[in-house]
Amino acid sequence: MKNGIMNIRNLVIVSLSALCLAGAASDKQTPPGDFYDEVSRLNKVLSEVNRKYVEDVNPTELTDAALNGIRNILDPHTTVFTPKDYEGLKVSMEGKFGGVGITISLRDNILTVISPLSGTPAFRLGIRAGDRIRKIDGKDTKGLSLDDAVSKLRGKIGTDVTVSIEREGVPDLMDFTITRAEIVVHAVPYYGMVSKDIGYIKLATFSDKTTSDVESAIRNLQKQGMKKIILDMRYNPGGLLNQAIEISELFLKQGNVIVSTRGRTQRTESRARRDGIVKPDVPMVVLVNQGSASAAEIVSGALQDWDRALIVGKTSFGKGSVQTIFPLDNQGNALKLTTAFYYLPFGRCINKPENGIKGLKLQEEEMDEETEEAKADTVAKDTTARDTFYTNNGRMMFGGGGITPDVDIELSPMPWVMQVQERMAMYFKFAVKVRPGIEKSGVKVDANWEVPDSLYKQFKEYCMKDTNFMKVKSNALVGVDQLEKSVIREQNYMGDSSKTVSDSVLALRISEMRKALEDNRDAQFDENKDYIKDGIKRELLTAMVNDSVSTAFSLKRDEQLKEAIRYLSDMNLFKKAMAAPDKKKAAKKQVQKNEKKK
Repeated sequence: MKNGIMNIRNLVIVSLSALCLAGAASDKQTPPGDFYDEVSRLNKVLSEVNRKYVEDVNPTELTDAALNGIRNILDPHTTVFTPKDYEGLKVSMEGKFGGVGITISLRDNILTVISPLSGTPAFRLGIRAGDRIRKIDGKDTKGLSLDDAVSKLRGKIGTDVTVSIEREGVPDLMDFTITRAEIVVHAVPYYGMVSKDIGYIKLATFSDKTTSDVESAIRNLQKQGMKKIILDMRYNPGGLLNQAIEISELFLKQGNVIVSTRGRTQRTESRARRDGIVKPDVPMVVLVNQGSASAAEIVSGALQDWDRALIVGKTSFGKGSVQTIFPLDNQGNALKLTTAFYYLPFGRCINKPENGIKGLKLQEEEMDEETEEAKADTVAKDTTARDTFYTNNGRMMFGGGGITPDVDIELSPMPWVMQVQERMAMYFKFAVKVRPGIEKSGVKVDANWEVPDSLYKQFKEYCMKDTNFMKVKSNALVGVDQLEKSVIREQNYMGDSSKTVSDSVLALRISEMRKALEDNRDAQFDENKDYIKDGIKRELLTAMVNDSVSTAFSLKRDEQLKEAIRYLSDMNLFKKAMAAPDKKKAAKKQVQKNEKKK
């Protein structure tokens, strides 16, 4: 047992002490104790538990319980790796592994899908950003750490894992059984010309080869006559910091600050080491959304701060913290610890409050200092309270985490029948079913091919005959079912024990409502005929041609991309969106802001 206590001391002494200190700090009536006094108190507790507790205590279980406590008071990205977990982390950093293909995080302490990776099993099954994972293989995910969840989702290629998803607007949990595959993350899954002079690059992640892939795409597009550029980082979960810096360098001027990190023990600043290969006068749009995180936010934020690109889409995720790995022993245990936050060139912190609990005190202290300095200036005081920043040209930006787009695009809601079709991969399954017949008929499926009405009708019949598809109900249909149950409960209360609505008038009305809503479901097929045809074509292009052709086709329906093209096609509109309302006033404020930072 002596060895057990030594292990506890070696592995937990620092981390548990941090827990005790944090617990004391959180109590406003109890000031934080001396670090070494707290260590001594902890050792005494461990010693007494070991010698006198009514039963033997497993040191490993005690350690694990303490480490789980650390996760609860720090941020969701700080954790302790077992040798197996640490090895899995190193494997994932190499760029390929067996998994389902999703990026996850904790939002409101619930395991949440941030983005599905294009082309992966999860992506094909219709799992999407915002889905909440309530169960993995039937076990509740409440209290499960990020790293434990990743460990459960990854596994041997070809094996299955079932996740139970909670989705906004869907009343019941949805089960997805996903077959794990080798996940190879391609940094640039697609690039091409979206008009005569506008080039498009889809940047999916930041791995070892990201910069070379993007640079190659840029040079190829330049050869094709690119005069304007769109960089699409929607659903990009981030990755390597050095790649974010190098990608930013492709578009900025030498010497431009790209990002800085600030923490208790480190402060760094990264600048562009060369002029970009894309000239400064080339108009540029960057697409972001709620699935854009970390390195993607560094790039988009730096380009926004230097007024190099117009940001279009939705506010990004807000994951702006730096994690450092500290080995704990020779057995492979390691600590992943959040050590700093990322800051954009002119002071904005990328991290949202919910993504970092303790460390935001650094930012709050800096803001308090600025507030004190601005007391004499009412306007400055107000803007400081609003966490206000300015770009290089004086455009006003607001902090609070994430990258707020210059042009916010609200997507039109998808009809619920189409949502079910996408979630249940009906287009994919239908494409697999009809492909042999199409090939046998000699029909050439390519970008110019049009889906015939006969194939649309066949798809509609396919859905209507699918038992699982027909089981899914809209919220309104679920409401009718609940109404019927309420009426039956009321009857039972009054002494009628029947299992159906006994009142013939009520029964008729409920039946009519249900029939009308079921008819509405059927009508949604014809009302969204074009969307359905596009879905059929998308999956057949993927299955019978390749992902690139399918992606190019899908982009034609992309509302956010259409908006980006609209701004790049109208230079007056583009310049207006990039202009500061009052350059002199804004410039003066920016100088004042920069002087404070010095």
